[in-house]
Amino acid sequence: MALDQTLKQIILLNSGCIPAIVEVHKKAFPDSAITRLGTESVRRYYDWLVNGPHPEAFRVGLFVKNELLGFCFGGRFNGATSGFLQKNRSFLAWRVSTHPWLLFNPIFRERITLGFTILHRLRRTQQASIITWSELAKPSFGVLALATHPERQRQGIGKQLMSATEERAREKGFRQMHLTVHPDNQQAVRFYERLGWHKTEEPGDWRGQMVKELV
Repeated sequence: MALDQTLKQIILLNSGCIPAIVEVHKKAFPDSAITRLGTESVRRYYDWLVNGPHPEAFRVGLFVKNELLGFCFGGRFNGATSGFLQKNRSFLAWRVSTHPWLLFNPIFRERITLGFTILHRLRRTQQASIITWSELAKPSFGVLALATHPERQRQGIGKQLMSATEERAREKGFRQMHLTVHPDNQQAVRFYERLGWHKTEEPGDWRGQMVKELV
């Protein structure tokens, strides 16, 4: 059922929106590593993205009345992953130790391995606390997370959120945007391609990186 466009509102997200963000994330990404670690893990992740040291971040959600239908996190984050892992490493280690069966899931195992790699790299740096996104990626406007409530898909929510995020990137003077999507998620890949995104050139071994030139 299509939504009345006059009822939709795109709003900048703040701390008060975190519970709603968590619920949308859990429903949109039920098999993600962070979801499998439990609601508190998801809450801590988005608390870091909303309240962490990210002055160049853009966080926007689409609401109908008080219901969050989808959200997009973009811009430039100071340690979107590394900062979160470092701040919550004891809690996350405890969650993994009390849920060892998760290690049998290949996607979860892959994410945990990536997390340990990031933390190892972090400890080897000479910086005070975190690796910044700007040092790990070329200067472009990143889309970190885009989620739509499963019951509200195919209603133009993702397209509107991406449009608002792209407009923000243009306002800030960026000429390129980038994101990473799971290579097997063909529905998401086609969605981004329809919006003008294209795969980066990695012959024979594309790992989900996509870019969009802002002209």
